[in-house]
Amino acid sequence: MLRSVDKLCREVIGPLQERCGPQARVLTAEVHGHEVRGLAFCPGKVLRYVLEAEGRRLKTRSLLRLARSRRQPAA
Repeated sequence: MLRSVDKLCREVIGPLQERCGPQARVLTAEVHGHEVRGLAFCPGKVLRYVLEAEGRRLKTRSLLRLARSRRQPAA
């Protein structure tokens, strides 16, 4: 597959933004055989992704989600 980290990030960002929206950002990118694996940040969550070279299929899994507090502060 590709060797440059910048090229890897560019390859991943297209499918990632299609799935998670235009504010998605790639944090890491590593080549593992015929896959690119890494972490990405989308507003409110951190994802782990795997991009397969064959078929350009992107798999994501949420690792961390930020939640808003529903409690009212004590007066």
